[in-house]
Amino acid sequence: MGLSSSLESLLLFLWISGICDGLVKTELIQKDNCTNYELQFERVFSVPGDVAMLNSTLLSPDVFNFTAVPFNITWFSTKTGQEMSNETDRLLVLGESLWFLNTTMDDDGEYVTILRTPSQCYRQSVKLVMDLPVAGECGRPRKFPRNLSNGLMNSLTCPLRNYVKKLDSYGINSSFNWYKGCDPILEELGRRTLLDKNRLIIHMVKTEDSGTYTCSLMFTLNGVTRSVSETTEATVTNQYILVPQVHEPENEIIKAAKGSNFTKRCLVFVPGTGLAFVDVVWLIRNKVIFNTHPSERIYTSELRSWTQDEPKGVWLEQLLFFPELRGEDFYLNYTCRVFSARGTPEGDFTLLPTDPNIILPIGLVFGVVTALFIVTITIYYIFRIDIVLWFRRVFPVLYANKDLDGKLYDAYVAWSNPGASGFNEEVGKFALQTLPEVLEQVCGYKLFIAGRDCLPGQAIIDSVEEDLQASCCVLLLYTASTFISKRHEGGDKKSKTIERTDSVGFDGGNKVFLDTRQHLEYMAAMYMALLEGSLKIILVELEEITPAQLALFPESLRHLRKKQGAVCWWKALQTKQKWSTCLKWQDYEDRSEKDSQVSPSFSPSSRFWKEVMYHMPVRGKRVVYPEKTALLNL
Repeated sequence: MGLSSSLESLLLFLWISGICDGLVKTELIQKDNCTNYELQFERVFSVPGDVAMLNSTLLSPDVFNFTAVPFNITWFSTKTGQEMSNETDRLLVLGESLWFLNTTMDDDGEYVTILRTPSQCYRQSVKLVMDLPVAGECGRPRKFPRNLSNGLMNSLTCPLRNYVKKLDSYGINSSFNWYKGCDPILEELGRRTLLDKNRLIIHMVKTEDSGTYTCSLMFTLNGVTRSVSETTEATVTNQYILVPQVHEPENEIIKAAKGSNFTKRCLVFVPGTGLAFVDVVWLIRNKVIFNTHPSERIYTSELRSWTQDEPKGVWLEQLLFFPELRGEDFYLNYTCRVFSARGTPEGDFTLLPTDPNIILPIGLVFGVVTALFIVTITIYYIFRIDIVLWFRRVFPVLYANKDLDGKLYDAYVAWSNPGASGFNEEVGKFALQTLPEVLEQVCGYKLFIAGRDCLPGQAIIDSVEEDLQASCCVLLLYTASTFISKRHEGGDKKSKTIERTDSVGFDGGNKVFLDTRQHLEYMAAMYMALLEGSLKIILVELEEITPAQLALFPESLRHLRKKQGAVCWWKALQTKQKWSTCLKWQDYEDRSEKDSQVSPSFSPSSRFWKEVMYHMPVRGKRVVYPEKTALLNL
């Protein structure tokens, strides 16, 4: 008795130790710091003596990049906490698959997969459900329902496609046997056909085709020949259901803004008549979304259905809601899967963030650039003369040295000499005194002024032609009376005739002696400027010209004035004396003597002189040439 009591105590102690050890290991598994993918939705059902395969879905690109990252998979039993290992003719661990080669009722329970990478850890549970066979029945106790439409061709698909796919990946051949009740099914021409190993085609369904159909898969694994089977309960009915059609989503890519709410519907059409035993679910990373409450971050609506007469069928709709899109919601596949006896079609979509809205930035940039362009053009239009003169002064090296172009003068000053038509003392003073004081003494230009720089005894024609050729441009000074003269004055003072003086001549009454040099200067300068294009003419308007006076000017002058404009001396005088609309030359003489030594009209920084320098050739200060000396300066 003492020995027997001691053995019982020892066995009790070992049993309690085993239970405690299992509980500790189970707790360690549960406390392992791994990303938990919870229990798989699909259960594995088996009966004693059959093969059962548990397959983990962690080996998926939706979980990690298993093709590039090394990993290790371990299986555990939640009952014992023990790691599952190979047992001859009993257990076989092949990566993400756990094979029970000869199941028993004790195998019922949950099994945990632990997948580890160098930086991550993932876990998932799979449930194995063991059932006892029903006495006196052939086939499995759990049966898949299937309706067969009377008078139509129908097919039965063996639910063991996952086993076939896994065996094919191992390179293991397999075969199917079909049974109706307990009797084997053989192919009959025009009646039954075995297609693709796992499909049984019934060409014309009859009432006697009702019953149980069992498919048995035979294969050899790890040197052991085993089998696994599934049973389908077929019912012949006059109603028919065809393969469901997933209309939305259609394997599409959808872009949405982060932080916005998003809704996508799964729209399915089930052709047929009668009640459709069809279920529609949304999946993310092969995980079914069961949430239907709006308080959840991601949830689905209740399944809605409505019938249709032509073609006959039922529409099913289930919505997927995202109250607020987050970063982790993007770059994932969302699948709508339909479960039916005719098959499990599915459709999916990928959610991507919207492209940045570049229209607004582009519009702003375009608007800013346009505004800057308009402002720049406006500023240049207003200050172009100052800008050009500053650029010439700061960057003289960018301009060619015109001292080597063979020209002796920067400008030829053409004006009405004493005795010529349109001559007055103020014109002579401006030509002989004002221009040299500013352009020559201050600005450094060299001018040729007729009456000051002419050589004595030189023919007028030769002098005009030679001096024009030696000048870069012509400063043409004119007033309202320069190109018009009084030909006739009658007794009536209200009537007078005014004529152009385009040719040399005189009138018998009041003699008007025209300046031959002035005429030659004008004709030669216009010819070189308008026809040859070899000379530039700068029009200097000394007094305001009315439209009536302008109409009497030579056509060539009017054309040139319209084309390039004129530099107006009279505007400078108006700016200086704002109270006078038009100053007389004598009034200007009297006031200029009272002004300061540097008057705005004589300052190179005044608008008039800047405009003259703007039109003058780009040239630095010139050296005074001693070979020519005007007689007037002696």
